[in-house]
Amino acid sequence: MDIQSINKRHFKKHSFHYRLEYDLSSRLLKYENCILYIEVSIGKRWQKPPYKTALEIANNWKNIHPELYNALGAKIFISDINEDKLKSKIKYKKGILFNFWNKN
Repeated sequence: MDIQSINKRHFKKHSFHYRLEYDLSSRLLKYENCILYIEVSIGKRWQKPPYKTALEIANNWKNIHPELYNALGAKIFISDINEDKLKSKIKYKKGILFNFWNKN
């Protein structure tokens, strides 16, 4: 699985809206053992709490990309967008388990 091509496809088709409207960006770090590892950078216009952000972003990645449909969970790393991107630190780490019992 090519993570770079998935990130490019996600940015071109889906992430662009979040960047313009809400000042939020996300990228897939890795997909290992059916777990998504996603980095999320939030700006000042994003108003949702961290757990809702993690759930929304993880579900978006899982539902949009067919390669990631079988994911059982996600680890989300949330950081703030600063003027100096080098000094941004991870503020929140959230874990999501998808509802795999209802799969048909």
